[in-house]
Amino acid sequence: MSPTFIGLKGQNLVYAVTFCCSIGFLLFGYDLGFMGGLTTSPEFLAVFGNPNASLLAFLVASYEVGALLGALFQFLQGDHFGRKPNNLAGAVIVSIGAILQASTFGLAQFLVGRIVAGFGLGMMTTVIPIWLSECSIPQSRGRMMAMQLSNLIVGLILANWLDYGLAAYSGSVQWRFPCAFQIVFCVLVLAFMPFLPESPRYLCAKGETSSARVVLAALRGGFPDDAVVVEELKEIQYAITVEADEAGSWKDVFKDNGMSGSTRVAIGCAANLCQQMSGVNVMGSLGPYVFQDSIGMNRKNAMLVSGGLQVFYFLSSLIPWWAIDRAGRRRLFMIGSTGMGVCMLLSAIFVGIGTKNLGYAAAVALYIFQSFFTVGWQSNMWIYPSELLPLKLRLRGGALAVVSQWLFTFLVVEITPVMITNIGYKSYIVFAVINFATVPLVYFWFPETSRMPLEAVDLLFADRNGQRPSLFQVVRDSTNKEFVMEMERQLQERARMRTRDTQAEDKTEHLEVEIA
Repeated sequence: MSPTFIGLKGQNLVYAVTFCCSIGFLLFGYDLGFMGGLTTSPEFLAVFGNPNASLLAFLVASYEVGALLGALFQFLQGDHFGRKPNNLAGAVIVSIGAILQASTFGLAQFLVGRIVAGFGLGMMTTVIPIWLSECSIPQSRGRMMAMQLSNLIVGLILANWLDYGLAAYSGSVQWRFPCAFQIVFCVLVLAFMPFLPESPRYLCAKGETSSARVVLAALRGGFPDDAVVVEELKEIQYAITVEADEAGSWKDVFKDNGMSGSTRVAIGCAANLCQQMSGVNVMGSLGPYVFQDSIGMNRKNAMLVSGGLQVFYFLSSLIPWWAIDRAGRRRLFMIGSTGMGVCMLLSAIFVGIGTKNLGYAAAVALYIFQSFFTVGWQSNMWIYPSELLPLKLRLRGGALAVVSQWLFTFLVVEITPVMITNIGYKSYIVFAVINFATVPLVYFWFPETSRMPLEAVDLLFADRNGQRPSLFQVVRDSTNKEFVMEMERQLQERARMRTRDTQAEDKTEHLEVEIA
């Protein structure tokens, strides 16, 4: 009988994994967004003595500090646990942080709650893309990520409209309830995830080949001895063999290890850096503040426009469901950065001139900015490091990339209120320049990974004729369809050869035992 999990197999099971990942990212979006409305709430601000722009920014950005620490924990210790246990532990920790925030009566407890919840989310956001990428098939891997990232925006929408609805209520319920509501998503993760499969690649890496075969058969909708399951398992085992010379410590992310490990980690970190420095989290975490203090709207209109922005953001996120596995990672990165640069430049012009009508035009430009971001970077960036990194560095390298993401998220969220206060419209020029500079960076240094088997990406960076290819050569080859097809053929052939060699060695050992 074909193996199943919760009665599902094949693509339906992959959709179930995607759905569970989506709940985690919905929590991510909600946590990013609900503080935006609180930054303009008189009841919330009064609890902390009506903080100035710097302290208010730190109240928001302290969450990113916690998330950075959570990702750092995964970097140091995550490989000792499975993908699922890391997710479950993260959900528990977020719940504890939410309770601390909702029950606070002072600055210290609220900051601790923000950092604790951020720690849990940092754990989850590090491992969720890896779990999903290791369960999906290459042809739809990007679409699965795009689907779960749409739920991130659903979280932002819920946060913005919940803040908007509760703004009409007096008393602390208008900010305590949004803090406590995080727990709902944690409960869903804790209830659903235990019944889903562990990553087959993680199981293989831990030597649990029989379990990996069963999980892979369930994910592919077949039987453990089906040719497609056996072939994919061989490719995974071949990749593990190639990586076997690694010491297996966290220091490996800073070494070449015969597969350009440090280079690939650096590219993954660069992708996270570019995304965060685009200015997107200015709108995600501080939308109402930007519309009120930069563009000049009153509080009610600022929250209404910010809520509408997230709805528009969600509709835009449906485009990558179709485009991400067709257009490829590099092309979408460059299209997104170009569009975001233009939108930020227009916002600078409109806010700089300062008339009321042009203020609304700036809001429109920021709406369009979100469309370019979701098409170009949102889904792409979260799947890209998981595709790019080798199996034994995937969690540690991915964790380091997420550390860099949260570090720069903290920086952007921390400095934005101060920038808006001190340099006004020039804040948008800074983000415009960064987005334009990202385009050549992607063109020259980001290899294409779309629709490739994860193990085939290793061959892009492998030695050729005894020499290591330059990064420029790797990038060129990754965009050459004929080269990629030949590389995938070589992967299949090498995996078969490794299996034959292993079987021959086993027979020899068996004969030696019999003779003895």
